[in-house]
Amino acid sequence: MIKNLRVNALLTLLLFTMAACVKNDPAPTIVGLEVNVNVINASDDILNFYLNGTRQNSTTGIFPLAASGYTDVPYASQLAFRRLFNNQTFDNSEILFTVPVTVDTTGTDNRRYSLFTAGPTANTAFILRDTIVSDTGNAKLRFVVASPETTKLKVTLNDTLYFTTTAFKSASVFKPVGGTGVKAVEIRDADTNTLLYSTRLTLNVGNNYTLFSQGRVTDRTFKAGLTTNQ
Repeated sequence: MIKNLRVNALLTLLLFTMAACVKNDPAPTIVGLEVNVNVINASDDILNFYLNGTRQNSTTGIFPLAASGYTDVPYASQLAFRRLFNNQTFDNSEILFTVPVTVDTTGTDNRRYSLFTAGPTANTAFILRDTIVSDTGNAKLRFVVASPETTKLKVTLNDTLYFTTTAFKSASVFKPVGGTGVKAVEIRDADTNTLLYSTRLTLNVGNNYTLFSQGRVTDRTFKAGLTTNQ
């Protein structure tokens, strides 16, 4: 009887200790998990990005308004960004900034992300999850504000309002755009209705696209780019 009581007491103590450890232990590290990252250059520089000292993009660099395409990147790794060529120091050794790829990895169906760089510092970079769902009857488009110091914007396609945004780093969801073909795109100041940028884009049914702003309104460098999310 006494022996059984001792065994029960030890088991209770063991269970209590294990529960305390589980409660206080830090979250487990995600080992071996990779995510797909597409670097979109909304800055004025031609950029390269590196993982563990190895360049991940092509030798020509990522030009302004261009994208790297999706690259497998280990979760929680650090991506380093450098100019293709520094006109002041006449080399490409300077690391402008690093960005940790610590992203939301819930769900297993889609781990794709866009990393936008809007300038030479880390606070101008941001990551968005790309929730891509194909639509056989429509193209899909989202709008991302990758232009610092931007006020409220509105975007029309063929004179139809599709997006309104509030600030730098804001993004819409992917919205269906009916029909394949050329769309007349206008980006305006939402408060004054001043036209900031206009262009014509060809969108194809079944594809997902990101339209993103670049530059500043104050110095008349404001423009927009388009990348495909596939």
